[in-house]
Amino acid sequence: MSALMRTPRIGSRRLVAVIGLLAILMVGLAACRGFFGQAPIAILWIDGGGDTEAPVTITFDISDSNDPDGTIASFDLDFGDGSTHASGADVSVPIVHEYTDEGTYQVVLTVTDNDGRIGMTNRTVTIGPVMITFATDRALGDYDIYRMKADGTDEAAVYDSADDELFPDLVRVTRDRIAFAGEDGTSWNIWTMTVDGTGRSQLTVQTASNQIQPSWSSDADMIAYASNAAQTPSTTTWEIYTMSADGTGQAKLTSQSPSWAIAPAYSPVSDDLLFVSNKGSSGGSSIWLREEDGTTTEIYDPGVGGRAGDASPVLAGLGTALDLPAGAGISRPVWSPDGTKIAFSRQRSTGEIDIYVMDADGTNAETLEDYVDSLGSTNPNITTDYDEYCPYWLEDDSGIVFVRDDGAGDVQIYKVEFATGSVTQLTETGSNISPASKD
Repeated sequence: MSALMRTPRIGSRRLVAVIGLLAILMVGLAACRGFFGQAPIAILWIDGGGDTEAPVTITFDISDSNDPDGTIASFDLDFGDGSTHASGADVSVPIVHEYTDEGTYQVVLTVTDNDGRIGMTNRTVTIGPVMITFATDRALGDYDIYRMKADGTDEAAVYDSADDELFPDLVRVTRDRIAFAGEDGTSWNIWTMTVDGTGRSQLTVQTASNQIQPSWSSDADMIAYASNAAQTPSTTTWEIYTMSADGTGQAKLTSQSPSWAIAPAYSPVSDDLLFVSNKGSSGGSSIWLREEDGTTTEIYDPGVGGRAGDASPVLAGLGTALDLPAGAGISRPVWSPDGTKIAFSRQRSTGEIDIYVMDADGTNAETLEDYVDSLGSTNPNITTDYDEYCPYWLEDDSGIVFVRDDGAGDVQIYKVEFATGSVTQLTETGSNISPASKD
């Protein structure tokens, strides 16, 4: 056989050595896989639902995070606000976190793969302050919509026209739109606009009746309002109506006639709806609840001659009269952020109007002062000889904002803090009414 055709032979000892060397190389490569492999990729998506005012619930989606040559073994998400980190191994599950204070926060996501290598990314979350929306006549004598921080600073007009605008209500969920009632010299109708005053849209077009006191539903799909359109014009046939958020599907919700119903307020956690009516009450008015299933019941009667929920003066000097029922006013009941409590104005036997708080079923009613005192605050000074009405519960559950009328034409907005019981005057110019926020 030719030498060219001979097959080289490897000795058994040499073969064993080669195989051993290959095994060592394989083990070494496996051991160094983390060194030669690729790091995992951290991907972070943030969704605040359009809401930017504290408190804001943010959803973090890290499900797109991946490892090109392995698996993600663990993750750590630093929210940037000093709270406990979120950590685990399953990146497919969305992470929810609530920011309770305004500020700019750096959120950092760190992912670790099965080789111990890490990948990181960061995003910025900006949370604005708690804001109060209200109506004031400080500019040209007519009422306009303004906003300010919850500490009373940075007051600014949202919508200032030659006509009156009242009853602002901030949309739930996103807090980026305001529903309000505006008059045109003939009647009042319901409008919406963004929080910067743009994108105004007229939802109702009733030229011989009034539509007032809009209230957004918990999912912002519906708006409830009070109207006397059933008999035009009328101060006795007021009922609660509802419509879609775009103004379509307007329909009468209550049937209190020949009594009246005004001042609707949707629950922040369900489609339960509060309103005020003189039907069945012992005196002027009482608070009613219409539940999601349509059941309508009176839940609080202040007693003979008393007024509850709507207890407040009727505004004078408006371009178009509100034509409210006799004995009714502009105040309305409001819910706590979790839907377990109701704050409302009530006329006492001594004649003055004060803020009360009760459970959502109408029981355990007490003055706002007693309620704050029961929370452990020291000597709150809320109930006075002046009239206090138009309450609303701050969305962060830190207190209640309300209107105080000293009887000398000085109508200003105040805030009581639950933690301390301290009462702070927030406005000083003009008459300021109908404070509102997410709830």
